[in-house]
Amino acid sequence: MKRKVFYKPSQIQGHPTVNGGYVIIKLSDFDEYKEELAKLRKEGQLTVGTFQNRSSSINRFVEYLLRVKDINGDVNEIKITTGDVYNAFMELLKDNKISEHTLSIYLYSTKKALEHILLSKYGVLLSRTLGYEVFETDFYVSQLSKSVLQSKAKQLKEYQEYEKSKVITIEQIKDALKWLELLTHIRQTHTVETLRLGTLILLLTGARGTEINDLQFKVRGDGELIDQIDFRRGIIYFHRKKLKGSALRNFTPIFVHPVLLEELKQYRRTYQPDPTAPIFGRYSLDKIFYRYYTPGLAFRDKRKLKRLYRSNEWLRKYPPDEPLLTIRMGRKFVDSYIQSRMFELADRGIGSSIFGRGLTGLDNMRRYKNYILGRAEGVDFKHYISNTEDPRYSRRYKKFTIMLFNGLIDDLMPEIGHVMNPRVFKKLYAAKKHGKNKEEASLLSEFYV
Repeated sequence: MKRKVFYKPSQIQGHPTVNGGYVIIKLSDFDEYKEELAKLRKEGQLTVGTFQNRSSSINRFVEYLLRVKDINGDVNEIKITTGDVYNAFMELLKDNKISEHTLSIYLYSTKKALEHILLSKYGVLLSRTLGYEVFETDFYVSQLSKSVLQSKAKQLKEYQEYEKSKVITIEQIKDALKWLELLTHIRQTHTVETLRLGTLILLLTGARGTEINDLQFKVRGDGELIDQIDFRRGIIYFHRKKLKGSALRNFTPIFVHPVLLEELKQYRRTYQPDPTAPIFGRYSLDKIFYRYYTPGLAFRDKRKLKRLYRSNEWLRKYPPDEPLLTIRMGRKFVDSYIQSRMFELADRGIGSSIFGRGLTGLDNMRRYKNYILGRAEGVDFKHYISNTEDPRYSRRYKKFTIMLFNGLIDDLMPEIGHVMNPRVFKKLYAAKKHGKNKEEASLLSEFYV
């Protein structure tokens, strides 16, 4: 995936000047800054999330900056005033419905970029030129009601559409898996294999895109290799940057379903990647999902796309320019599915020995679901008890977690079976006969009190 380039011709000779309230720099400085980000990401000094935030933020800023200054990109040197920065972000707010959190990321990342460029290239401080005030989120939030003022009818319509978007049906997921099966047969590439593995991780953990992107088989530190994916115990240590706590809160160890463990083992055997490198590289998994799950982007040949729509009746209900599945959609689906699955298991008395009975038990189950999904509320589910190390609890938590996702896999059959690695499917399912009943019977005997 190519990064956007703001200036291509040879650089104009000259020495940009700076002064209070404005700065004159080169557009090519932004391109060089993004190249530095890519290098830091490749060397492991930037997380995938930070790399994506800073790169996309500077893209948006420069695009809107050029718009408000009415520059088409034919010049290299550009004068930026404090007012230009303000107008660029206000224009961005008028065009896009973004949250306060997203706005804060854009502002912070742009500030860091300009700080770096001004100091490293010209030896001046941002605070002495454009100032810091124009990068404060509150500076813009007070203007939001004026810049995005909408009628009540429009707000209500958007709210209703948003509510509908939160409901992801199992039929939608099955159709996305059918599309994935088509891709794996038509395009047998490493990128499609990456998409396949990423989809299985998403559906069997509910993890965020940045957390999946961050996965490594092993992490190197202080002369030793530490397992981030522990195959022996069946644990993935997800790095949860969203929790924003101490180092002890930033990781959530999750017991993983055997299907996913076997898929990861098979991927490692087939591709033999550097175990200390991110499994999915430095590219955004969100963008890979969007491109390959959007039929019109995955197949730019219109004739081939039409043939696919003609020969697959189920596909016709999906517009070619909209994705069948995104990481956010998959996470929403897993969230709602395991929540309903927990109610079902609680009605049968399963899990009461570790979660408790009645409303207390249901609330503890909900908190455990949030723990699995890496939410702050779930981190302190059992504050003084280790879910993975304490033998009094770990075995039961492991079996309960596997049981949650057993139901998901069963309900997604046969579609999910068609996108599993054939060797994994044969090993775990081909010879299975009445396995579900036997397994649930053993789990019932353990959990029922």
